[in-house]
Amino acid sequence: MGNKAEAPGQISARLLDEVEQLRTSLESSLEENARLMEDRDRLSRRVTQLSQDLQAARSAPPPAPPSLPSVEQGQAKEELRVAFEELQVLTEELEVANSSLQQANHELDSRVEERTRQIQEINDTLRATEDSLRTIADLVPDLLWRSDATGHANWFNQRWCDYTGWDEEELKEEGWANALHPLDRASSLAAWAQAMAAGTVYQEQHRIRDAQGDYRWFLIRAEPMRDANGTILAWFAAATDMHEQRTAMEALQRSELRFRTLIEGMPQLVWRAVDSGQWTWSSPQWSAFTGQSEKASRSLGWLEMLHPDDRDHAMAAWTRAQQTGSLEIEGRIFNAQDRRYRHFRTRGVPVRSSESSLLEWLGTSTDVDDIVQLQAHQEVLVGELQHRTRNLMAVVQSVTARTLKGSHSLDHFAQCIGDRFDALARVQGLLSRRKGGLRVTFDALLREELSAHVPLDADGRGEHVTLTGPAGISLKSATVQTLALALHELATNAVKYGALSQPAGRLEVRWDIRRPAPGECRLFVDWRERGVSELPAPGAEPKGGGYGRELIERALPYQLNAQTSYAVETDGVHCTIDVRVPSEDSEGGVR
Repeated sequence: MGNKAEAPGQISARLLDEVEQLRTSLESSLEENARLMEDRDRLSRRVTQLSQDLQAARSAPPPAPPSLPSVEQGQAKEELRVAFEELQVLTEELEVANSSLQQANHELDSRVEERTRQIQEINDTLRATEDSLRTIADLVPDLLWRSDATGHANWFNQRWCDYTGWDEEELKEEGWANALHPLDRASSLAAWAQAMAAGTVYQEQHRIRDAQGDYRWFLIRAEPMRDANGTILAWFAAATDMHEQRTAMEALQRSELRFRTLIEGMPQLVWRAVDSGQWTWSSPQWSAFTGQSEKASRSLGWLEMLHPDDRDHAMAAWTRAQQTGSLEIEGRIFNAQDRRYRHFRTRGVPVRSSESSLLEWLGTSTDVDDIVQLQAHQEVLVGELQHRTRNLMAVVQSVTARTLKGSHSLDHFAQCIGDRFDALARVQGLLSRRKGGLRVTFDALLREELSAHVPLDADGRGEHVTLTGPAGISLKSATVQTLALALHELATNAVKYGALSQPAGRLEVRWDIRRPAPGECRLFVDWRERGVSELPAPGAEPKGGGYGRELIERALPYQLNAQTSYAVETDGVHCTIDVRVPSEDSEGGVR
C-alpha cells in the first residue's frame, strides 16, 4: 500500500478487478480438472479391456493337437510360440499400463487436491473480497446499487436502505426509480432506457425521497460492466447527495438574477475590473450608451470611449486607487446616440475575500452632464444676477433721484416712484420667468408694459392700441431694464396725457429688424400717437414728459448706444428708438 490513501471508489474498482481475476482462474482450474478426469477414465477403460483379454486367454483350454503332417505341425508350433510371445508382450503392456494408471491416478489425485485447495482459496478470497466490497459499499455516503444487463436491480448497499427506509428486498421489488420525485421520474426512466439501449454512461440530477418523505437532490450516475467481448454483464450505479450544492447553486442563480435585474435597471453604467483598470465586464447600459460591445470594453478597451483629454487623468486615478482603496474619476464618455461626449462621475470600490485579499473592483459611472451644465448655467446666472443687481441699484438710485427732482410734493413723488418701481418689477418678473437661458423678447416686454395700463387681447391688440412687428426678437439683458423704463414712461404719458387718455386717441407701435452692416442687427421701434386734441403750446414743456423724454434722448443713447428721437407732433407724440440686439432670434428670423 502506498503512502497515499486510496479513495473508496478506487478501492472498489481494485476489488472488482481482483474478483474478476479470481473468477477467471477458478474457471480455468475447473476446465483442467475435467480434462484430467477424462484422461483417467479413458486409461482406466483401456486397462480393464486388456485385463479381460488376458484373463480370457489364460482360462481357455489348450486345443487338441490335430493330426497334421509334420510340416503343418511345425507351422502350428511356430504360431503358438508367436502367440505366447504376443501374450507375454501384452502382459508386459498391461503391467506398464497398470503402473502408468497408478501413477496417473496419483498425479491426478495430487492435482485435484491442489486444484481443490486453490479453488477453496479462490472462493475464500472471493468471499472476503465481496465482504470487503460490501463493507466499503455500506461505508460510502453514496447510494449504490447493481442491476443486471436488462436493468433489473439485484443489489443495494445499506445506505440505500437507511436513506429510503426500505429493506433490500423491497428495493429489489419496487425498483430504485419509485423513490424518485414524481416530477423527475418520467425523464429519469427515459434517460435510463436510452442509456441501456446505447450502452452508454447514464447521468442525471433528480430528487430522491428519504424515509421521512422529504426529497433531496442527487447526482445519479451508472456505467455498464462488460466482458472481454464487450457484452454488458451488469450495471453499477451511484447516487451522490448534492442537495446543499444544488440549493446553494439555485440560491446563487436567483441572487445573480436579482443582481442582474438590479444592474440592468440602474441608470448608471456598471462595470467590473481588476487592478490597474483592466475591465472584465460591463453592463448592457454601457453598450447601449457608448455603442461599444461588452467584449470590446474589456481590459483597457473602455478607454477608447473616454474623451482623449480625460484618459491620462483616468489612468492616474486608477494608480491612486491602489493605495487609497477608492476610485473616483470625473471625465467625459462618448454617447453614440447624441454623437457627443457627456460628463460622468465614476466611482469604484474593491471587493475583498474573507481574508481581505483583493478580488476585483466593482464600480458605476453616473451621468452628471445635466448637473455640470446646470452648474455652469448657475454660475452664469449668479454672475448675471450680481451684474443685474448692481445695474438695478444704479437704475433705482437714478430713477429715485430724477423722480425726486421732478416732484412738486411727496405725494406726487410717491405716485411717480411707485409706478416706475412697478415697471422695474415687471421687468424683473420677465427675467425670472425665462427658461433654458432664453432671452427676454421685445414683443413680450412691450405687451407686459402696455397690459399694465390698457387691456390687450392675445394678439396684442386693444381698443386704442395697434402693435405690429415680428415676434421673438431677443434683447440683451443689459438692455431690458432701461428699455422697459423708456416704454413705461411712454405708456404712462400716453395714458395720462396722450393718445390713451382721449376717446379719439390711437397708439400705434411698429418695430422691425434692420442690418446696417454685416453681422450687426438693430431693433427699430416707431411709437406714434394720433388723435390727441390738447397739446402743449409750441416751445412749452410737454405734460409729464420731462423725465421720460430725458430718459429716451439721453439715457438710452448713453447706456445702450441707441439712436433715438422724441417729438410732439400736431396730433401726438412720435418717438423712435434704434438699438442693437443679439443676432440669435427665433421667430423674427434674425441671425
